[in-house]
Amino acid sequence: MGGAVSAGEDNDDLIDNLKEAQYIRTERVEQAFRAIDRGDYYLEGYRDNAYKDLAWKHGNIHLSAPCIYSEVMEALKLQPGLSFLNLGSGTGYLSTMLSAAITFDLYILSLS
Repeated sequence: MGGAVSAGEDNDDLIDNLKEAQYIRTERVEQAFRAIDRGDYYLEGYRDNAYKDLAWKHGNIHLSAPCIYSEVMEALKLQPGLSFLNLGSGTGYLSTMLSAAITFDLYILSLS
């Protein structure tokens, strides 16, 4: 998994490619991916790979491939009111997206 799905230029390209490959299948997961820019979790000087569907490791910092995160998020059947514990959360990218996914409805309501 990873590598062939996306060689995007930005977060939207990455997500569009993951949707086209059917890794992202629900609106909730798509909105969470769009709300959290993967590039923000990369060190300066390494962001050229942020929007590729590849795992990245630098010292103790590790990000799995985006297709892995999307598969996890889709399998969890996320909805408001759920909670989660992410042991070994690394950079916090997945935890941040999970949080966005389960609070998305509350965020939209606050904008109304």
